Amino acid sequence: MAVDEMGPWSQTGRRKGYEGKYSLMPGHFSVGGWVAVRSNAMKKGRTDMKAKIILFSMMLAGLVAAHPALAKGLGKSPVLDKRVALFQNQLERQGFKVTHWEDAFGPINLPCLVCNGFEDIAYGNNAAAPYQVISETYEGVRVGRGIQLEPYDAVIFVGKTPPPVAYFSFTGFVFDRYNGYGMDRLQIFSSIGDTINQSRIKTLDKKHPFDKEVMIVMTADRDTNEKVTNAAKQAGFPQEIMNTMVVPSSVVKLGKDEKADYLLFVERMYLPANLDDLTTYMNTSSQWASILYVTYPEKPAKLDPYPTPEIIVRGTGKTEGDLLPALDRLESAIIAANPGYQPDKLQSGIWLLEWLDGFQRGTNLLGECRDTVYLKTRNFKLGDSPDDFLIVFGVNHEASGKSTYANFTLYHAAMEMGLAGKNSREIGGSADRYDLGKYQAVSNSLYAFKVARNCGGLPATECLEVRQIPTGDCPFGDCCPKGSLDDDLFLGYRAYVEPETGVGPYWFEILWDRAIHFRK
Repeated sequence: MAVDEMGPWSQTGRRKGYEGKYSLMPGHFSVGGWVAVRSNAMKKGRTDMKAKIILFSMMLAGLVAAHPALAKGLGKSPVLDKRVALFQNQLERQGFKVTHWEDAFGPINLPCLVCNGFEDIAYGNNAAAPYQVISETYEGVRVGRGIQLEPYDAVIFVGKTPPPVAYFSFTGFVFDRYNGYGMDRLQIFSSIGDTINQSRIKTLDKKHPFDKEVMIVMTADRDTNEKVTNAAKQAGFPQEIMNTMVVPSSVVKLGKDEKADYLLFVERMYLPANLDDLTTYMNTSSQWASILYVTYPEKPAKLDPYPTPEIIVRGTGKTEGDLLPALDRLESAIIAANPGYQPDKLQSGIWLLEWLDGFQRGTNLLGECRDTVYLKTRNFKLGDSPDDFLIVFGVNHEASGKSTYANFTLYHAAMEMGLAGKNSREIGGSADRYDLGKYQAVSNSLYAFKVARNCGGLPATECLEVRQIPTGDCPFGDCCPKGSLDDDLFLGYRAYVEPETGVGPYWFEILWDRAIHFRK
């Protein structure tokens, strides 16, 4: 995500002429990955980019006309419009001033924007994983909204959960904060506690929380939350779908001036059961999502701030330790299976810690969430010869029971952009081709997959070939002039949601993924 110095902004960071109870960054945010970044990437003199943005808008309009699911129009259904209008009326009866942010939720393609100079880096986006964010449209491009909240304000998401996926969550973040007069704002992009994910979100069907109506209230104040939920119930929304995203005022700096934090609201989703269903869900977000911002015309006499919520404890005491001999044997077997090549072991280590690290040390946590662990290798260069390749291997954490799903991703280091990867469901059985001796019986709990720029004709089931820096369905073209595969790369690893806890596994209860770089 990034911030660009542009647009009709005042020096205080408020948009000129905008509603005084809501401030944006002096620029805009774009979310694509799990991360955000401040950027001055909108260079002066790039007049051709405006033409490209207009083209992007035209292409989106064409997509709407051509797609059967979208041809019905972008307006919300009359039933939803009526309920939201009634909800707004009830909120006003509770004493709130209500602003309805129009078309304020939807997907963003960050790699496209990074490659075309709108953003500097993608900050570790999970390759091929979609993200949606509370947002606005700037010259035809959807960009994220930086949200500032008074201690008594709330932002309300009224929408629905995605169709069946391996994982989804809604997460609040502090993107950046005041860093002293005359200094650039400090980017920490830290979550504000646990996510609202599929294992704990409140819907009418807790056993099947997909494609269900949901409401999320993002606020720091108990009284505000209670009045919002009362208004929702009076408008006909069931109590069972109401979720609170607590903004802990002991951690987050609230307010509307330059010393207050800017927050983001992000939805992430991985591994859909049906890709077409997920595509329709994202393409029609303007039909099913409503975003309301509520505040009081005057500051209330008394506040009732939430304490910092207790977080879910990582770990169960069960480890993958019994698989260590098998993993070591797999490493030896991989080296033995590639005679004549020089092996370079790429040891992995902890990439990102979690939320309070950002708030205490000012560390940029790149949009981390507590539902996973983040590991990475050091940087390396990968040639385009079939004799220059990686073997990525380790424990399949989903098969071992320590995660709901896991993956590895190849990254462009300078742009921190995910290029391509594989998940735990795609790599099952991939270690079977290696001689594990007495450990052969546990090969299904392991994986080993080849990654190269040139797979030499090997099938995609055996080798992940990365030929170019991907930009997705980008109206500006499929090239990336900002970077090359000849630049430094690295590998990143994730293991999402231990089933027993509903949060990411503990770093030291899993065996860390490994990789070997082979060259002649």
